Amino acid sequence: MSLLLRKILWGHDVFTKICFWLGCFALFLIVAIFAYEVFMRYFLAAPTKWGSDFVSFLLLGSVFLVLPYVTRIRGNVSVTILIELLGEDSRAADLIRRFGYAVGAAVCIWAGIIFLNETQRLFERGTTTLTTIPFPKWVLFVFITVGTLNAGLYFLRLTFGDDAGDRLEGE
Repeated sequence: MSLLLRKILWGHDVFTKICFWLGCFALFLIVAIFAYEVFMRYFLAAPTKWGSDFVSFLLLGSVFLVLPYVTRIRGNVSVTILIELLGEDSRAADLIRRFGYAVGAAVCIWAGIIFLNETQRLFERGTTTLTTIPFPKWVLFVFITVGTLNAGLYFLRLTFGDDAGDRLEGE
């Protein structure tokens, strides 16, 4: 593998790791907002108007920021009965596994392109959420777009035998 390609893949891994930690931070914020909301509602009788909305936004961000990392470590849900019947290490099982990764890559990249177009449309129109505090929808769609495309790239890497998930212990 060329030095340039290795550096690109390393950069992709670093970007994904940063997204993973941002997703973890979003989960921390969800817990903090819920704790604040409970305290305000039940102890001070002054519930927030924004808490529920921001928890929803943060949950969306968290899911799509962590999705590529889960894909990288092969943590996605999979039904492996056919692979197990063929024998985990057989050539046929490897081909089926790679075919599944290729389908995953195609679906994620296709969906990511659709989300990219929709994100652009939402940005141009200035569409906001119908929540207590209006929030630009395109910002939320950026997380969906980046997460879906990034997961698609990992599925593509897995299709061609990249061992990104196996390198985690060395990081």
